[in-house]
Amino acid sequence: MARARIGVISDTHGALPDAAFRLFQGAWSSDELEGAIFRTARVECAPDGGAVLSEEQADSVAPKACGLILHAGDIGPQSVLDELGAIARTVAVLGNNDHALFMDSDGTVRPYASLTFEGVGIFMQHIPAEMEASLRGRGPLQPVLVRTQPALAVHGHTHVPRLEAHGRRVTLCPGSPSRARNGSGHAAALVDVENGRLAQVSLVRLP
Repeated sequence: MARARIGVISDTHGALPDAAFRLFQGAWSSDELEGAIFRTARVECAPDGGAVLSEEQADSVAPKACGLILHAGDIGPQSVLDELGAIARTVAVLGNNDHALFMDSDGTVRPYASLTFEGVGIFMQHIPAEMEASLRGRGPLQPVLVRTQPALAVHGHTHVPRLEAHGRRVTLCPGSPSRARNGSGHAAALVDVENGRLAQVSLVRLP
């Protein structure tokens, strides 16, 4: 079964670099993509059912158009979502700097999103601490927002790329394509899914 690809971006703050647009289009050359990936990991299943990130077993990543794009907040103007939506279905959440209601192909952009793509459950919220509270609950004030724990949890806000396995899920922050912090460099992420499960996650440096 062919893989499907998700493009993940966050904290554009109104600036969508052409490199990010072309990356999600699948328009980079193989050499460009190979040279820009700074971390890639295959997602394996441990005997206890947990997720394991195996960088040694990662497959080479070829250019491919994304079938879904996730924007984890601090979007900027509507034009950013319009541009991404010209590539593929785009699902976005509000960041702490997004003070207005946004509209995309799925309707109003809300503080969090829970969805399934090619059989893979995904949860997204801008601020990582709030995402964890939504997934685990926090006392009597913050209930768990999802009934089934996702395979992939996505956040933004930090502007620093993150890729970790936590129990049965993978946590991902794509960084920022235009406002990198802590020397992390401008970045975005590619997520490949296959046969109803996460297959591989790659962090990509943007020029």
